[in-house]
Amino acid sequence: MPADTDPVEGTDSSADAAEDDLQSQVVEYDESPDRRTVFPADADEDDLLTHWFTADDTSFVDLRDLR
Repeated sequence: MPADTDPVEGTDSSADAAEDDLQSQVVEYDESPDRRTVFPADADEDDLLTHWFTADDTSFVDLRDLR
C-alpha cells in the first residue's frame, strides 16, 4: 500500500498558510476506495493517537478549485 504525504490542499506544496497547520497521508487500496488521514503537522507521537480523522480520498477537494 503506497502512501502519499502531500498537504491537505492537494499535491501542490505551494498552498495557502493552512498548509503548515495540517498534513495528510493517503493510503491506496486495490479493491476499496483510497483513504486520506488528516492530522496536525506539529503533532507528537502521543497526539497522533487521538488527533486525526480519515475519509475516502474522493471526499476531499482542493480549496482553490472552489474559489
